[in-house]
Amino acid sequence: MSAEAGVQRAVWNLRHEGARLIKDGKIDSGSPETGPLVLPGRYTLRLTANGKTVTAPLEVRLDPRVTVGPADPEAQVRFVLGVRDDITRLTDIVTALQSVRRQAQERRAALASAPGPGMVEASDALVAKLDALERKLHNPTAEVVYDILAMKGGARLYSRLSPLVDVARDGDGPPTQGVREVHAELRRELEQYASEWRALVDGDVAALNRRAAELGVAYVTVPPAK
Repeated sequence: MSAEAGVQRAVWNLRHEGARLIKDGKIDSGSPETGPLVLPGRYTLRLTANGKTVTAPLEVRLDPRVTVGPADPEAQVRFVLGVRDDITRLTDIVTALQSVRRQAQERRAALASAPGPGMVEASDALVAKLDALERKLHNPTAEVVYDILAMKGGARLYSRLSPLVDVARDGDGPPTQGVREVHAELRRELEQYASEWRALVDGDVAALNRRAAELGVAYVTVPPAK
């Protein structure tokens, strides 16, 4: 809402927040930025301004035109939110990875002039590892959606998670066993890549930063998770 004085209006689409997406990233299928509809029930609106908070009750009801709903709406929403959170987690890893790589590349000149052998080589090796990990997480070189399908190896994890949101969110019931199994497999893959990212931060990045500190050269900072 605007912070300007006067009457303001906020519109809620009755949906949960969608996934955070990779800036300029391409997805060949799905719209994970759109969250699932909230369940019918009583909610509280809360507005905070100038240190004061006011609340108001709100009741969400089923569309009276709908006579048949999902068999287990809570399970449906819970599953969609789980996939959404996985996509957001992947996005945050890629965002942090891109920041570290950008800093490493920008500071390469300072490293080249710093005393001590191996700094430039170690920095280049880190950038190569970051590039390799990013290519596992999504399709960073795709300029248009078709590029994802045309590339060797096809869609990466980002594009394979995305359709699950649409399948579950727009379906008439809880996700099928098959959909759950696919999600479980993709989540294991995400955990593997998250572990690789943590290993890079705790290993390569930390080692370079220690050496840079010894030489008095500024190096990279890892953005905190959102």
